[in-house]
Amino acid sequence: MEARAYVEAVAEELCRVRGRGLLLSAADAQLALAWHAAGVPLPEVLRVVKGGARLLPRTGPRAPRGAGSPQVSLQALAPSIEALVKESAARAARVVSGRTSLESELMRAAQSPGLPERPRWEQLARDAEALLGRSPESYWDAALSALLASVRRLPRARRSQLGAVLRVKAAQPRRAVSAARFRRSLQLQLLRASSELFGVPPAPFLL
Repeated sequence: MEARAYVEAVAEELCRVRGRGLLLSAADAQLALAWHAAGVPLPEVLRVVKGGARLLPRTGPRAPRGAGSPQVSLQALAPSIEALVKESAARAARVVSGRTSLESELMRAAQSPGLPERPRWEQLARDAEALLGRSPESYWDAALSALLASVRRLPRARRSQLGAVLRVKAAQPRRAVSAARFRRSLQLQLLRASSELFGVPPAPFLL
């Protein structure tokens, strides 16, 4: 969402709470822009603004019924929304940390001595989080592509050994699954078998 639409939505909600005044003060507008820049979800800000009258301490005589809450402002609500800013930043940090740790783990694994097609495995390490975010199948498709390229680099005797393992697995009784799922099962078994026999791919790539 663009900053202008974000600020206007906050202003509209604040107007409903106050019962008057659509325009934000300069200080309130700056706060709303800062929250937009910090990535605080708009629904969360609106939720806090909507409950603003209840969050503020009551001082002086009660306002007449239906008179609204003129004391409600974004500056007064800032402590509650700043907590959302911190929560949003922490959530983003956790996501980045998760991505970094997965990429780092796979990148370290891709440095295994003698790993064929190392650049392809390094690329998979960099792309893993994005592929998994799209779908697990996207990741496994990329892993299988890297595996097939790697297998072509293996000595002929090793390729024959891997082919024999795959033929044994393909000959096992087939469960009541579709042809596509059975094929995918064989592909994943091929990845695991190659990893266990030759270290291609290194175990961390099996997730």
